[in-house]
Amino acid sequence: MKRILSKLLAVALAAALLVCPAAAAAAPWLQLNGQSVSIQGLSEPYTALQITLNLNQEAAGSFQFAPALSSGDIHTAYTVNGNSVTLYISSKSTLGQGSALSLGSLIGQASVESVSNLKLVNVGSNDTSQTASASLEIRNGSTPGGGFNPGPSWGGGDGVTRYPVQAAPGTSGGSVQFGTTHAAPGETVSFTTTPNPGYILNSLAVTDSTGRGVAVSGLGGGKWSFVMPASAVTISVAFTPAQPAFLPFRDVAQGEWFRDAVSYVYTARLMNGTSPDLFSPWETTTRGMIVTILYRYDGSPAAGMTSFPDVPPGEYYAAPVSWAAASGVVKGYETGLFEPQNPITREQMAAILYRYAQQKGLDVSGRADLSVYADAGQVSPYAKDAMAWAVHTQLITGVDSRTLQPGGSAVRAQVATILMRFCQYAQAH
Repeated sequence: MKRILSKLLAVALAAALLVCPAAAAAAPWLQLNGQSVSIQGLSEPYTALQITLNLNQEAAGSFQFAPALSSGDIHTAYTVNGNSVTLYISSKSTLGQGSALSLGSLIGQASVESVSNLKLVNVGSNDTSQTASASLEIRNGSTPGGGFNPGPSWGGGDGVTRYPVQAAPGTSGGSVQFGTTHAAPGETVSFTTTPNPGYILNSLAVTDSTGRGVAVSGLGGGKWSFVMPASAVTISVAFTPAQPAFLPFRDVAQGEWFRDAVSYVYTARLMNGTSPDLFSPWETTTRGMIVTILYRYDGSPAAGMTSFPDVPPGEYYAAPVSWAAASGVVKGYETGLFEPQNPITREQMAAILYRYAQQKGLDVSGRADLSVYADAGQVSPYAKDAMAWAVHTQLITGVDSRTLQPGGSAVRAQVATILMRFCQYAQAH
């Protein structure tokens, strides 16, 4: 992603230089407010930015981009090289209006000593302009419209205390856009929720810094507003796949216990039918299929070659298995094989989801008491924690009130149900 953003920015800058070199204008400057970073004195809105922050110590920490840059239309990345952090931002539309652009904040105690390699691009419908600067003036202190500050408050130059407005991290299936990153108590703040195609807004909440709810008013068309309290606020939204009016599968009838789950995974493009009009809910699911489904859920990231000799490069599950093995989500057998055609067992599926949840930083601390099941002793040692977590979160339930059947195969209807529950769990955590 970092290389892609850098290349896009380079192309845009090259186009800018060829089409319309920027007219002379007052140089912008870097505004620092504690660890918050923004660019001030901009002459127009821009669509792409690159900037290098040279710090007073090695940049071992990370950079947190401003919430206003969390839109699905905006792509952000940064690279670290010793004491320098280079930020890359590219947008399909303008990054902001006015003379200020909030970039975000440094994590840790490092401070900015100098700034270099600033590149700003604006590609409009009729013209293209650019600006580039080897260095920037650095100014300290708060300025109206300045950088994002995750702390308790932010003082504007007019003496009014403004508090941060930010979106909760980890939102998927849509985006939240708001016009300000800080607001004064009593000020009305508006924001917009935009689901991705095939998704709907499932839940919405605005909370203050103590976790107390803030009343939200619906304005229609995905627009909302609230009155800013004397506290930082967090906007939390969850999007879920829209349920289609019908399913093409003649073997998933109305009233079947698994119909909602099949509808969910089919709409989310996690599982397809075995044919255009059959889902085959009672067929077993293989290990290769499960890894492929989870790979799709993760956005089909780039993957190298697999190390398992029984996973040929040309197979549909080759990239998913390579990705899952590299990230620690799956493991092979003691023989060194992956056995992609083996039916997935219930405990194997619990272990895969457990490791994936860990890899994503989800809460996996909960445990159920498996001793209430007569076959709890049949759970393999490697899967005990995973199975206890999966039962605790109700991703997996007993086949009946007394048995788990950890070694039993998971049919497609069960897999669809478990995946739906996992997606809902991930959105809630």
